[in-house]
Amino acid sequence: MKLRLILPALASLLLLSSVAVPDDAGTGADAGPTFESLPFPGPVPAEKSKPPTFAEWQAERDLSSPVSPFQCGVRRVREWMRFRCEVFATNSIDLVAGNQNDVFFSVKSGGGSCTNDPMEGQICWDAVEAVFPIRRGDRRFFQITRRTGGGYYMPGSGPMVEPFAVLSEIWVEDEPGPVITLSTL
Repeated sequence: MKLRLILPALASLLLLSSVAVPDDAGTGADAGPTFESLPFPGPVPAEKSKPPTFAEWQAERDLSSPVSPFQCGVRRVREWMRFRCEVFATNSIDLVAGNQNDVFFSVKSGGGSCTNDPMEGQICWDAVEAVFPIRRGDRRFFQITRRTGGGYYMPGSGPMVEPFAVLSEIWVEDEPGPVITLSTL
């Protein structure tokens, strides 16, 4: 199941990662995927440290530009990264490939931004995140999926899910820093 979901996203990421995306991409319903190679934010400490506290994460700014309505962002404290999205109807966040050491996940149902809908009342998005260290030689690929079809299922098919966002982190041994790419689909 995961392979069937990730292959189209991975193929799109590899084929389109070098394509320039207009500034308004991701703002319309049919805007398509957006890709962003994040800036390298200076040297990464070689010594291992404890994961950052909530206050340390709050003091940092996102390395990525927020892509509305997707609300995905990446922050860095020391050698730690936090990949966080606000998603309506989250299905899962997974480490699809790579080193799983010191990777932490959090899914807070209804823990994201909220809006008031005249018909439905208050609607809150889910806050989904992965926290992980970036270290020389690491390679990781994360994927967030969401439920589709208004919560309805087709007989015999199980829940309908689709990829929502992917993040890749690759630090080749001989390079001065990692390459981190965020894509919202």
